[in-house]
Amino acid sequence: DPPAYANGPVQGYRLFCTETATGREQNVEVEGLSYRLEGLKKFTEYTLRFLAYNRYGPGVSTEDVTVTTLSD
Repeated sequence: DPPAYANGPVQGYRLFCTETATGREQNVEVEGLSYRLEGLKKFTEYTLRFLAYNRYGPGVSTEDVTVTTLSD
């Protein structure tokens, strides 16, 4: 969902995806309210967080969400 309190119109979102075991982080610019992560490793734990940004810069990121991929 979009932020409850935005300091101007949201221009986009940024998704941060960290492979927990290695600490390797990727960040992706996301334009809509959904995004499909691809190329993840099997049986691997990832930590995700999101933030919205506008012309004034980035907002506060969400709490971390930890997920583990399955076999396929």
